This record gives sequence, C-alpha cells and structure tokens, in this order.
Amino acid sequence: MAKGTLILGVGNLLLSDEGVGVHVARRLQAATLPEDVEVLDGGTTGYELMDVVCGRDRLVVVDCLGAPEPPGTIVRASPDELELDWPAVCSAHQTGLRELFQGIRRNCPEMEVVVIGIVPEKAGVPGMELSETIARRLSRLESLVLETAVMRSGESAVRRSTS
Repeated sequence: MAKGTLILGVGNLLLSDEGVGVHVARRLQAATLPEDVEVLDGGTTGYELMDVVCGRDRLVVVDCLGAPEPPGTIVRASPDELELDWPAVCSAHQTGLRELFQGIRRNCPEMEVVVIGIVPEKAGVPGMELSETIARRLSRLESLVLETAVMRSGESAVRRSTS
C-alpha cells in the first residue's frame, strides 16, 4: 500500500538561493498538512533517499532550477521534461537527484514524480540568506508545492509562473 505524497525540499543552505528547497520544506514542516502528505528536508542528498521515497504515490521535489528564464520564475514539470529542456544543472547536488530519479524510474516506476523549481538569482554564491527576488516568491512557491502535493494524478505538465 502506497504512503501518500512526500514533499522533498533539497538544496544547500550555505549557497544562497540553492537552499530554497530546504527553506520551503522547513516552512511546510511547521504547517498543518493533509494526513497523507509528509515533508522532508533532503539537504544535498540524492540517491541515498531511495528507501524513504519508494512506496509513495507521489514525490514532489522542491529545488532551485537552472533555466533560461528570469530569476524567480517557478517551473513545475516531471524529471523527464526538465532533462529535455535544461540539461545543465544548477548545483552539484543535482547529480545526486538525477541518480535518485533514475533509481525511481527503475525501482518504483508507478510513483508520480513532480519537480517544482525556481530559477535562482544568486546560485553558488556563499550566504545563508535567499536573494530578495526568491524571498519575495517563497509564499507563491510554497502554495504551488502544496497544490501539487494534493492534486489528482496526471496533472504535472510543465507550467511556468512569473506572477
């Protein structure tokens, strides 16, 4: 029996906007969520999360996303859609995420995986604070993550939001 939805916030808190997924996860851990939704701060881990991830109905990954869009643009897509659009990674931990996504495809292919990413303004820049652009978009990002966590299966088409 599947265990509902896991929201996985990933990133490096020491590198400014690269920590956005962790910031969102920590905010959501303090929120009242549906019973079948769990939140995990995944930090900079990747494949080592397979045991925690597999067996879920849906995985929602929150991260910064290197994309040819303006900083603050929010993108919702499947891992396959992202690999087609943007082969470059935003940070070193995304190598671990790619391995995680490949492991999911092999070991638990029935699980729906959705990535909610935001284009960073300051990626790879030392500092624990988010840029002003990303900080202003944090509530919208959090809302989209929650909406995605509770949506019906199959609604994960690529969507971009700058508003």
